[in-house]
Amino acid sequence: MIECGNTFLLEDEDGDYQHLCIAVTPPVDDQVAVVSVTTRRKGSESLVVLQPKTHPFITVESVIAYSYARVLEVAYIENAVRNRDASKKEDASAELLRRAQNGLLESEFTPYGVLDFYKNAMNL
Repeated sequence: MIECGNTFLLEDEDGDYQHLCIAVTPPVDDQVAVVSVTTRRKGSESLVVLQPKTHPFITVESVIAYSYARVLEVAYIENAVRNRDASKKEDASAELLRRAQNGLLESEFTPYGVLDFYKNAMNL
């Protein structure tokens, strides 16, 4: 079962790359909101910058790209892990989870549907 704070490597929507994703909500109606971590590049959203070792998987300066936040079915994630299309990683620390959640609320790039789901899931 996917829980708030779990992390996993999952392909982006184009299926081109795997990114570290963080579940930022508990499951609600068998869905979770996730945010995507990506290597920091020129022009990257810099609201939440993550230094190497912020999470065991992060080895270079990275950011949370809120424009890629999405709501996923828990079954989709679990099937991807089971089929080895995704892989579970170490849970996010409480500090990383808090920063990811706060950024989701603050970012102008968070998709509205994800923001609404997050607010409902967290009773905000």
